[in-house]
Amino acid sequence: MLSEQNFSLEHIEEVRGSRKVDKTILERSIYALGLLEALARVGLPFIFKGGTSLLLLLDSPMRLSTDIDIIVEPGTDFEHYIEEASKIIPFKAKEEQERKRAGSIEKRHYKFTYDSPAYGREFYILLDILFEENHYARTIQKPIKSPLLITEEPYINVTMPTADCIMGDKLTAFAPYTTGIPFGIDKELEIIKQMYDVSCLFDVFENFNDVHDSYMATVQSEISYREKDITYRDALLDTIDASACIAGRGQIGKDYELYLSGIRAIVNHIFDGKFSAEMAVTRACKVMYTAACVLTDSEIKRIESTEEYLKRSIPVERYNKLSKIKRLAPDGYAYAVEAMELLKKFEEK
Repeated sequence: MLSEQNFSLEHIEEVRGSRKVDKTILERSIYALGLLEALARVGLPFIFKGGTSLLLLLDSPMRLSTDIDIIVEPGTDFEHYIEEASKIIPFKAKEEQERKRAGSIEKRHYKFTYDSPAYGREFYILLDILFEENHYARTIQKPIKSPLLITEEPYINVTMPTADCIMGDKLTAFAPYTTGIPFGIDKELEIIKQMYDVSCLFDVFENFNDVHDSYMATVQSEISYREKDITYRDALLDTIDASACIAGRGQIGKDYELYLSGIRAIVNHIFDGKFSAEMAVTRACKVMYTAACVLTDSEIKRIESTEEYLKRSIPVERYNKLSKIKRLAPDGYAYAVEAMELLKKFEEK
């Protein structure tokens, strides 16, 4: 269980230490995990997903996340559980946030308010509930434990997708013109969050089939929800375009300035405070390669040595400006070569 000390200014300052991470975001990330435990303690049956789930899936915090996303089976009598969770420390109240409904899948949104120890006023954590059947290839039981938290036995477990399944899920969200978060007012940060998360999960994935199958299930759900006349291939090509734009640093595509604003904004959300346009190049190339693997049903492999790749060229003409990243990011270039070779084979079919 979480100790009440988690919700003190002393704990927040201790976790923050000398890091440049935004104190508000750190506080809200800790409180978000407090809300997660409250939902589990009252017995609500749910699957925990979304960006905050990476705080449990990864050994070390990478990107801080301040809301809770869960899946609940349609027809679940959930309101009693929500009411009971709002009474558990550190929360004082809950309020439903009305939003215009789009698509065929039911969603509900709640604000859970608390008194901020850092700022002496009310803040809130947002709970997003998606009502649908579980479509993940594999789920696990994971204790609510993190380097951000003070915990003690008995630990509270939550059901969540594996890192591989979340990777497939999040890949659909990084496709701004099809199934992903679209460009819009203040949406650039949210788009970059998806790219960053997929690249972090790339470093720990184990089972390509789970990545692939979860992607396929999620992308079909998103296409249906948005009522779009596209296929999963269109979404993956969108992801490849977006990744190439970021990796090419303005040399490919027209949206780089938008992505750059998201890259600059995400720095305050990175736990060690280190991220830049240059660092985004390799991460974007890993995402590009992941999308190409799913597109062609090819096993993902991690590249141990870049030497042989530096002798190879980018085989798809419209992306040949990716060759300019060879010196800046040899690791990224290696993944770009792999991605483009797969894409070329796909387009030649």
